[in-house]
Formats: sequence, C-alpha cells, structure tokens
Amino acid sequence: MSDLKAKPSPVALIGDIVESRTHRERQALHDAFQAAVARANAEVPIDDPAVITVGDEFQGVYPSLGAALRASFVVRSELFPRADVRFGLGRGAVSTLDPVRGIHDGPAYWNAREAITVAEERAQRAQTRTSRTAYVAPDEPPATVAAVRAALDCLDFMVGSMSTTSREILGGLMHGHAQQDVADRVGISPSAVSQRVRRDGIGVALEAMTTLGDLP
Repeated sequence: MSDLKAKPSPVALIGDIVESRTHRERQALHDAFQAAVARANAEVPIDDPAVITVGDEFQGVYPSLGAALRASFVVRSELFPRADVRFGLGRGAVSTLDPVRGIHDGPAYWNAREAITVAEERAQRAQTRTSRTAYVAPDEPPATVAAVRAALDCLDFMVGSMSTTSREILGGLMHGHAQQDVADRVGISPSAVSQRVRRDGIGVALEAMTTLGDLP
C-alpha cells in the first residue's frame, strides 16, 4: 500500500468588487481590476489563470487553499483604496466544459459561489460587518473549515479596521518592499512605519497572511 497522501482537490476563487455599480469612475476601476488580477496571476501558483467574467467579478483555480488566499490578498491590496473586494473560496473537483474557450465547472466553483454568498451575508451583520472572505469545503472535516473561517474573520477584521495609511503600509510590506520604500510611498518616516507595524496590527496581519498562504 502506498504511503503517499492523495493530492488535495483544487480551490476555486471567485472575487467580486463591493458596490462596484455605484463607483463614479467605472472605466478606471475596471482598468485597476484588470491590473490587480494580472499581478495575482504573475505572482501566485495557479491551475487555471484568473480572469474577469461578467460584471465586476473574477475567478480562477488554484492548486491549494494557500495559493487561492494569496491571490485574494494581492487583488484586495492592489485595488485599495479605490475599491474593496469580496471573496469566496471553494474546494472540490473542477471539470472543463469547453477547453477552447476555457469554460470550467464543477463542485469547486459551486462551493466558491456559495462561499461568496456567505461572505456577503456576514458583512450585512453588525458583528461581522468587516467580513470579506469565506471558505466552503464539504469534503473536509467541519472543524478544519471552521478554523479557517475563524482565521479569515480575524484577518478581515484587522484589515478592515486599519486606517488608509496602515493598509497601504500592509500592502507594501506584503509585496516585500523595504520599510524605507514603503515610508517614501506613503509620505511618513521609516520610524512611523515601524510604529504602525507594531501598533496597528500590521505585523500580526502579515504573519497571518503568511501562515494562511501556506495552507495545502
């Protein structure tokens, strides 16, 4: 009998811009959205490149939950402060309906669609108003899914509670920029960046992103 573990099912990611229809600069938003998705495709391992679909939504398939989450972090960071994004992640099988046109289907997509609905519903409640990300994986142990959801809720709360400057710092550090470069970009001193990293939960958020980004 083989000791090799079965390869985890892929994870579909669906992202939807929050309140995009009321945005005053629709073309600029779409251009920024395209750039954000392109950067995620370039930086994150992917099974099926993320593409923008109907409306202000994108979807892609990733080899792991961590990769899908890293893509969501990149897209959300790239679009801030122009817009915020809601994400649904679903694990399961993926089937190809049309290989020429790149049309896919299957449980991973269905679960991701359910997840994005969960995230939207949670954002409408006062106690979870900062929720932007949800995960659905019916074939995984419920306790594992619940732990991932709890971690995502905490991360969404930290990010959603940050000031604009702190979120810009988080985005810069997430992409590996030096604190001096980040300080120059946001117009504050390097020491002020260090203070915000400690005081505003930026360091904790970065560690959480790194840990979540390594999930199988």
